[in-house]
Amino acid sequence: MITSDMKISEILNKYPQTLEVFIKVSPHFKKLENKILRKTLASRVNVIQAASIAGVNPDDLLIELNKAIKKDFDMSDTISKNYKIESLNDNKPDELKSISEDIIIELDVRPILEQGKDPFNDIMSKIRELKQDEILLLINSFEPIPLYSVLGNKGFDHYTEKTADVFKVYFFRKKENFKQMENKLFDQTESELKTEKVIELDVRELPPPEPMMKIFEKLNELDDNTILLVHHHREPVMLYPKLEERGFEATAHKIDSNYYKVLIFKKQHKDV
Repeated sequence: MITSDMKISEILNKYPQTLEVFIKVSPHFKKLENKILRKTLASRVNVIQAASIAGVNPDDLLIELNKAIKKDFDMSDTISKNYKIESLNDNKPDELKSISEDIIIELDVRPILEQGKDPFNDIMSKIRELKQDEILLLINSFEPIPLYSVLGNKGFDHYTEKTADVFKVYFFRKKENFKQMENKLFDQTESELKTEKVIELDVRELPPPEPMMKIFEKLNELDDNTILLVHHHREPVMLYPKLEERGFEATAHKIDSNYYKVLIFKKQHKDV
């Protein structure tokens, strides 16, 4: 039986005949005819997410898929559930109401998809290149629902606009969350900081490339419960992709024009 949480690629691998069902239910699923997209995009999307992206009822899609693999499928086997679907966030956040066009980095993935390619790596590359105050504007022909949770785990919030068949999704850093994290760290006493295992490193007076070298040395001391707090004279944007390669994340907060506080922690860190 095909269930709501099964990935589309898994369904197509087990039951190739369901490809016709997908396309019959919605022309949107014509993309599944492309083998590369079937292997990449479809591996990240389950039935509920696919139904939401295509704008069809999840129960209707499940029924049609199961009827295709089991001729005597009993429709009573499929019951309507309270599906949790991440979809359009139509409340424009304050962060986007008065922003400069200069900080919006645009990526239109429609040409990539038309070439039958997976845009995921292009998106993640743009995300890694974003400066602290920059916003990624992703333009797509469908709502990239699975991407919301992927980038949400990386500290990004989203706001989505739909015009005709075009989706414009703004990904921006969760400033409020960072503020909470910052307050939690910097409101503590010195003894409490030690309990939280925060390592501080001041590189403001060091000439290049010593700040980066000192930071890399300290990475060896970080475990899942330890955060590195770096006092830097500028935002180390060139450092971010190198940290990403080593399994770390970083977020910076500008104190003044010559002073940034940078928090570095392992990707799996969940406590702040």
